[in-house]
Amino acid sequence: MRDGLTASMLAAVDPALVDPALAGRELGPWTMIPAVISVPVGLILAACLIWYFVRLGRGDIAPILRRVRRVGIVFALACIVPLVRALTFVHPHEDRADWATAWAVAFLALLGWFLLALVDVAIVLRGGARDYRELRREVFGKPRGNGAGDGTV
Repeated sequence: MRDGLTASMLAAVDPALVDPALAGRELGPWTMIPAVISVPVGLILAACLIWYFVRLGRGDIAPILRRVRRVGIVFALACIVPLVRALTFVHPHEDRADWATAWAVAFLALLGWFLLALVDVAIVLRGGARDYRELRREVFGKPRGNGAGDGTV
């Protein structure tokens, strides 16, 4: 169907392969990323995520953050294969079900990754607020009242 980059990154649709539900409709061109680009980029991204997963094993990070970030990395790794498949190997005009499945799996994995990133931010902010209160207490001491009970310093 395509030979590398010579197809000008537009997939030519064979009318015999078009889903019967789409027959007779104006489909228009569908841009697909060649495998020579998407597969190496996916492999490089996976290698970087695995490197970061291993690097999180060091003791300089809180255990809860380590767990949240590692699960997030697993979600990110889980979305690479469906993304590459949807962008490169499945044409929506020829196989709508596989194309929709690939994108759905990719988006669900990305949603999980995003939600874990929000959990990570909440944990970091909570720890930062606690550290700020401790630093403030250490620098300024305990707040003293003026005897009137209004809590002013």
